Amino acid sequence: MLWESALYRKVTPILADPPVLADPLDASARQATESLDDVARLRRRTRRSLGTPWFPMACLGALTMLSAPLVAAAGTAALLPLWIVAGSAGMLLTRRHYQRRADRRGVTGRGRRTWLIAAAMFTGCVAGGVAGGQLGSPAAGLLAPMAIVLTGYVVLGWPQRSLVAPLAVAPGVALATVLAGAGQPPWIIELTFGAALVVAGAGLRAAGGRV
Repeated sequence: MLWESALYRKVTPILADPPVLADPLDASARQATESLDDVARLRRRTRRSLGTPWFPMACLGALTMLSAPLVAAAGTAALLPLWIVAGSAGMLLTRRHYQRRADRRGVTGRGRRTWLIAAAMFTGCVAGGVAGGQLGSPAAGLLAPMAIVLTGYVVLGWPQRSLVAPLAVAPGVALATVLAGAGQPPWIIELTFGAALVVAGAGLRAAGGRV
């Protein structure tokens, strides 16, 4: 009959090449994988954003530049009381800045390890400056804290596998060392290092470290 012939023509291709139904488990696995990848990318982006230390770098540079006139007028001995006050204020300002950024981005965690390292850097810089000035020369009293700052940024960047911060600080330390070797006065060394940190911090900020 005609209807049987028509039915045969419709059913035969289906039987010859049946449609393949998607496995719901495979679809769920793909969606889960994509979601995990998105979360991982978001975590990397947030960690990289919050971890770019342009603000403390620029803050330290500005304070260093402001200390140069004091060094020129009163010598390097005046740096100890200045940095105890200004350094503590700079750390509090930096902490407030990052806390506000973290709250705005919804990032949890207190970052205790970071602040412990920062506190150790501050203490080491004060102790290194005093020891370098007493055991060496005024220039040594300036270079010792700079070396400690560079080492501290290496330690801070190690958990994130990032050398961006120490590479940004290194040119300033190198330039200050060259000036000290050339016999330049301490205030010029201090001013140059501070300006280099400000430039480095501004460069990180312009490069996308909006933290």
